[in-house]
Amino acid sequence: MQTTRDRAGVPCGDKLCGHNWEVRGQEMKRKAEQVISEVVERVSGWDAVDTVTVLESGEDYLDPYFFFSLDLYCRGSIPERSVREAAFEDAFAFESLTAGRKDRFVLKDIPIRLEYKDIDRFNAIIEDAVTDGAKPSRDSGTFMFYRLTHARVLKQQSDWLDHVKQRVEHLSESFWDDVRQAAQARMEHFLSDLYAAVVREDDLFFLVSSAGFIKSLCSVLFAINRRFEPSSRLLAEQVTALPVLPEPFAGRFENFLRAEGGLSPDKRYELGELMARSVLAL
Repeated sequence: MQTTRDRAGVPCGDKLCGHNWEVRGQEMKRKAEQVISEVVERVSGWDAVDTVTVLESGEDYLDPYFFFSLDLYCRGSIPERSVREAAFEDAFAFESLTAGRKDRFVLKDIPIRLEYKDIDRFNAIIEDAVTDGAKPSRDSGTFMFYRLTHARVLKQQSDWLDHVKQRVEHLSESFWDDVRQAAQARMEHFLSDLYAAVVREDDLFFLVSSAGFIKSLCSVLFAINRRFEPSSRLLAEQVTALPVLPEPFAGRFENFLRAEGGLSPDKRYELGELMARSVLAL
């Protein structure tokens, strides 16, 4: 009898593979939740931390790319790197990134990312977004608002987050117009790059431009639908479920993304141009 293996590569009987994998997933989830609680307990001792959230990605806990990303909304200065690292002295591979505003490490086999966000800066950005005054650059899209509104709250010292969520429900029309215009400009720029890559037969430039084009096109659609944009991992799933889409969008979108047995670069450019025109017409 031939021995089969489950998704983790562990030998098992045919009827038990799925069951074993499900059990492992449940065990990993329990372990992950315990680790998250421990992380929150440790950072709660820092005076600057007001609110801690985690974004539920819905990913497989046994996915090798899986990690937990926690947002720490702070008032005032965050602890120095040495203090933060000492709080997780039992963690593996501690790194501090982006001028000390992001930490990442592995704690009890669970990959953790901590991002420290300044509450005063958020208040200023939100104030601009809900009024018709001067607005910051829209190059980063609306993912920051997606995280803010879709995250699970792990710790709250005040009602700041509740107040903010209420405010972003009433963003100004000029805010969404700015987001759409910025995304459209990026989309048209990348579409032009696609054409140049086809003419020059530059496969690498075509690949890079394709990624930028499809990401920008999705940003336009989220802005049209007045929806905050999720992470890139969730784009394909959520963009095709938006209520306002050009016809036919889903089929063109899928054909553009298809790698094996897909369209030639020049045909993909033509398809991209069709999608761009249909989106601009909305």
